[in-house]
Amino acid sequence: MFTVQAPDTFKAVLTIVGHGREQKLNLTYRHFDADGYQALFKSLAAGEKTPADALLELVAEWDADVPLDANGVRFAEQQQIGLVVAIIQGYHDSIAVARKGN
Repeated sequence: MFTVQAPDTFKAVLTIVGHGREQKLNLTYRHFDADGYQALFKSLAAGEKTPADALLELVAEWDADVPLDANGVRFAEQQQIGLVVAIIQGYHDSIAVARKGN
C-alpha cells in the first residue's frame, strides 16, 4: 500500500564540491507539509527570515565539524560560500516527489 503520511524527518546525503575537493554532507531534514513549506519559503523571499534561519528550521542534524546552531551555520557559510543555499536546494530536491521509471 502507498503510504501518504510523510515521516517527521528524513535523511539525505548532499555532495558538496568546492575548494578543490568533493565532500559528502549527511543531513537529517525536518518534514514540512505543503502549507508549511510554502510559508517558510515565502518568509524567506520576503526577507523575514535569512537563509541561515531557514536552514536551522529545515535541518534537524548534520555531520559537519561545526555545531548546527546560528554560529556554526554562520561560520560554515563564511568558510564554504554557497553552502547554505546548497543545503536549502537539497531540501527542495529531497522533499519533492517524482515518478521513477515507467
